[in-house]
Amino acid sequence: MLFSRWASSLAPHSTVGSQLGMAERGEAAAVGAYEELLREQGQRLRRLRVQQGNPSLRVIEARAKKLFAEEKVSLPISTQSVAFGGRYVGQDKLMWLVRTLLSWDRFGRACAPPAYGDSALDEWYERWTAITEARPPRNQNVAAPLPPASEVKTVEKELPLKPPAAEPNHARLPAPVSDEQETGLFLTYQSFAHSASVLTVAFSPDGTLLASGDGNGTLWLWDIATGQLIGEPLTGRYENLRAVAFSPDGTLLATAEGNHTLRLRDPATHLPIGEPLTEEVMSIGTVAFSPDGTLLATANEDGTVRLWNPTTRQPIGPPLTGHIDRVNAVAFSPDGTLLATAGMDGTVRLWNPTTRQPIGEPLTGHNGDVNAVAFSPDGTLLATANEDGTVRLWNPTTRQPIGPPLTGHIDRVNAVAFSPDGTLLATAARYNMVRFWDPTTRQPIGELLTGHIEMVNAVAFSPDGTLLATAARDGKVHLHKQRGLSRPVSAGSLAERAMLYAVQQGHRVMLPALETGSSTPAVAFSPDSRLLATAGVDGTVRLWDPATGQPVGNPLTGHTGPVHTAAFSPDSRLLATAGMDGTVRLWDPATGQPVGNPLTGHTGPVHTAAFSPDSRLLATTSRDATVRLWDPATGQSVGNPLAEHDTLALAVAFSPNGTLLATAGVDGTARLWNAGSGQPVGNPLTRRTGPVHTAAFSPNGALLATAGVDGTARLWNAGSGQPVGNPLARQTNQVSAMAFSPNGTLLASGHDEGTVRLWDPATGQPVGIPLTGHTGTVFAVAFSPDDAVLASAGQDSTVRLWVALPSRSPADR
Repeated sequence: MLFSRWASSLAPHSTVGSQLGMAERGEAAAVGAYEELLREQGQRLRRLRVQQGNPSLRVIEARAKKLFAEEKVSLPISTQSVAFGGRYVGQDKLMWLVRTLLSWDRFGRACAPPAYGDSALDEWYERWTAITEARPPRNQNVAAPLPPASEVKTVEKELPLKPPAAEPNHARLPAPVSDEQETGLFLTYQSFAHSASVLTVAFSPDGTLLASGDGNGTLWLWDIATGQLIGEPLTGRYENLRAVAFSPDGTLLATAEGNHTLRLRDPATHLPIGEPLTEEVMSIGTVAFSPDGTLLATANEDGTVRLWNPTTRQPIGPPLTGHIDRVNAVAFSPDGTLLATAGMDGTVRLWNPTTRQPIGEPLTGHNGDVNAVAFSPDGTLLATANEDGTVRLWNPTTRQPIGPPLTGHIDRVNAVAFSPDGTLLATAARYNMVRFWDPTTRQPIGELLTGHIEMVNAVAFSPDGTLLATAARDGKVHLHKQRGLSRPVSAGSLAERAMLYAVQQGHRVMLPALETGSSTPAVAFSPDSRLLATAGVDGTVRLWDPATGQPVGNPLTGHTGPVHTAAFSPDSRLLATAGMDGTVRLWDPATGQPVGNPLTGHTGPVHTAAFSPDSRLLATTSRDATVRLWDPATGQSVGNPLAEHDTLALAVAFSPNGTLLATAGVDGTARLWNAGSGQPVGNPLTRRTGPVHTAAFSPNGALLATAGVDGTARLWNAGSGQPVGNPLARQTNQVSAMAFSPNGTLLASGHDEGTVRLWDPATGQPVGIPLTGHTGTVFAVAFSPDDAVLASAGQDSTVRLWVALPSRSPADR
């Protein structure tokens, strides 16, 4: 989104091609108005939360559950983060959140929430209505009128795909893509070939692996980055490997093999874990893990649903009964409070997985078997697929259908899947095709996705939403890449065409610098890419709109000396800053107001700060040679300081799963810690001849990058603590900062001679030429969460922004 807001400035201004751009400008204006309404709603919600005593997200979740127990209300942290972050939520969720917040007075004391119809809710209902009415549909493939061909030349660019690697055994790698495949929302770019009908497909939680199972009972694991088969296919004792599912933490892979065998495997080794989870009287159709990974549900041909403990591999209680025929599908709601099951009896049933009791009456209305079921990411919608070729949307809370069925398929629908952002619903059908729908407008989007020559059995989105996998009876798994921002554009000025071409080719183009007014030791993007925070030696923290380069509000003041670090919490609720005065301060980035009192305890200047992935811990490093952990909700320190570095600690970083903490110091070492216990993990990482300035984990947590005064950057295996390959090419000057791109395909480094360099972590080789522009040391580098912009902050009192198309997903490499 940050890229698209910047890219709008490249629209041609000449008369030639103006008709072509008119529709796009109108569409961009509509999208901008919609996003502005969402941003304003998010700001108002955050302000309301502060006014009501600033309760934590967990407190809000528990309060809502207690207040509205009869409505079976669920306000998980993920839904709250969406709302507070200025993104779209349904009316029910918004009203529950507002009513919950209004159940505290301005002193934070509990009071009765406003009832529906109360005037206090009117403005929120009106605002939600305005947002919903302004919500633009996704691409409907409506073309703007074109001027005569003689007047306009167009340039069409598609992101280049990496040439296919050598063909491995069992796999058919990228073939030429037909024109038909290049239309619509997704571009088919890679195929994997089985020797039998492919029945099931699933991405690992980190998006690096794809598991598929076929009618021969064979399990295949594929490396998304390389397109290679990992090891040999695993052939079981039975035909028909009907289902695969990764546990939420990615450490387990559940497979339903043959008629009676449920296995748990280690995805890293492919080996089974223990004996099968099996009962000879049971024939298993599909499997699903609960969001917290503590339950595994199986749908069975005898009409029952079984819950299992994945750790003990034992069934939990007797089977859930109610369906009168085979159960085809199971799915947990995102917050884990509901289990949906669907069967050949034409019904969908909802269960409480904790009490194991049914919730209300079955959902009826389908004409024939219900083949698939899926919850939307925010839990407000339930999609079901039917034998009669229709798809239905339901409100899981009221258990009522939402509008008439979605029609368009001419025969049975086998699979349904929501995109991770909830804005797209994919449905796979018998006649070799996949359709896309807007769940809000209930209208089809784009062209049919074709390419399979027989029935499509399964469909799955990658965790980041950029890839779609389809599996079919023709023995193929196709990978489809979401089409990027590249599109035909009118020929404008030379500058416009040159910049656009450079961006489309993946080059970083420097935008105007932000003048911060003082040397800038730190820079950080907010999780939604809408804000950029800078820390200055003048004692201020500044917020910026990175799309326009304009400051947002007044500088944040309170520190009594230079500010060394700034970090946003992953839930967008807090901004942490720290500096020479030895204090750590928390701010509400929406209002610019301090949250609570400064965190004190360090006896020297504080150099860096980092939040844990769940926002529940804040780690800080100091010249006093300690690393401290804090609870941001209470402002209290957690446990004893970590004090293994001989001298001052300079850097700190949490691993993406929050289990490890990395620190680096002047003593020339980097150290790993157990974030839960505060105990050191393994030996110090020592291959330095001077202080280590920076430490950064790769997005999948497999690598740790460190760099320092000796001018080298090293990659380490975060699990073993061993170095990976040779150091990145040694520089003549020290490395001050490092950061991985969000998808892990690039590593940026900042240097004291004023350059920023890009590296390929897989090869250790530089990517492109150094980025120049700073006239002094580069103290900090940061990628925007949407991967489109790289920010660098320096001694020269500037922050420089480098823009490119959102960088390659692992599959593009």
